[in-house]
Amino acid sequence: MTEMITYRLIGTGVWGYEFFDAERSQIGFVRNGMSRSDPVRIEGEGISWFSLFGLDNTIVPGTSRKVKDSKSGQEIYRIVFWQPGLYEVRPAAGDSVQVEIREGAYLFGPPQMPATALTQRISEAEWIPTKGLEIEPYFHTTLYEDVSPAYLMMVLSFPALRFY
Repeated sequence: MTEMITYRLIGTGVWGYEFFDAERSQIGFVRNGMSRSDPVRIEGEGISWFSLFGLDNTIVPGTSRKVKDSKSGQEIYRIVFWQPGLYEVRPAAGDSVQVEIREGAYLFGPPQMPATALTQRISEAEWIPTKGLEIEPYFHTTLYEDVSPAYLMMVLSFPALRFY
């Protein structure tokens, strides 16, 4: 079992999340400008992705948002909205992951199987990184299995990318 803390940050013209492991080492981040037309950047160990989503898109069942590699432009995965609280993450290669939101908690895993990860909203943490921006503890993520760095970044960045 592995645990991570996500901190939300807000600065002039930017918002995002920073991800830290149990040893307080930063393992990645999600950042976006305040303009909703800016791409969301996702960075982590060996990972550099981005995602765009147009404001003119109507969100109905089946609407999807692509996450692409920053260097090649190839699709890494897409998030598909099915209904409020139910999403699917479809990787370009591999099996789909179901994401269910229950009472503010995110459950990740194969459909009809036990969760591989759980992300819950928090408001306090034992430690807060020192930054020049406004920063606060925001999510606690528990991974119940060993996962790839790409799966980990998908889980940690999902709250920033999902449809509201």
